[in-house]
Amino acid sequence: MTVAFAEWPARLAATCDGCSVLRTAVALPETSSTQDAPETRDAAPGTLVTTWRQTAGRGRFGRHWEDTATAGVAATFVVDAQPAERLALAGAVASALACESALGRRTGIKWPNDIVVEGRKISGVLVERRDARAFIGIGINVAQQRFEGDLEARAASLAMLGARADRIEVLCALVSALDRALLASDLDLVEQFLARCALRGTRTLFSTPEGPVEGEVRSVDPMRGIVVRTASGERFLPAASTSVAEWGARVSARQGGLK
Repeated sequence: MTVAFAEWPARLAATCDGCSVLRTAVALPETSSTQDAPETRDAAPGTLVTTWRQTAGRGRFGRHWEDTATAGVAATFVVDAQPAERLALAGAVASALACESALGRRTGIKWPNDIVVEGRKISGVLVERRDARAFIGIGINVAQQRFEGDLEARAASLAMLGARADRIEVLCALVSALDRALLASDLDLVEQFLARCALRGTRTLFSTPEGPVEGEVRSVDPMRGIVVRTASGERFLPAASTSVAEWGARVSARQGGLK
């Protein structure tokens, strides 16, 4: 049974009562993006802004987050500014834990902060900074029954993977998990990430400012970047300017060597 939006504020308030960092929740009926909503722009650190429906969400490097009506979770968490890499790591670990609470099994984290199961994405994280505040945007696919076009092979939802959790249950689990992650040590967050690392050992194609780089992922430092073995030797790709273009089974065979 779907929990009505009218019940969200009370459920979120009760969850925030048990938190140390995230103390205030704002629930909107609809917004284009929780990352860009006026309520987010004006919020103090310790505030989370969520919505019943997000119509124009966005991810890293300006990528569009599909509008799937009222089937997903979208939230932005406003915190004091700190290194973006640490906040992205905290967001990824928290998202994984929230998804795992619904699925009852471990998920993977595709560097830097996508949550994946069976090679398909179920959650993503976007971190931005404005003045003395940072904004952690998190989207989770919860109740979608299918995805169209190119997303069909790339995306999944908790429901498609067998979970029957309501969106507010997943959202409250996310709030609690992120609150704990924001208080955790870097070492603890890295350990939790590496236990779920989905890229290590896979053949992956990366987009970088210097052009595409393809090779086997040798090691991952979630707050700094990754080491890739290419045909010309090992290369370090920094987290701030690198994104995954294709990975695993979707990396097609290429001729002429690797870059």
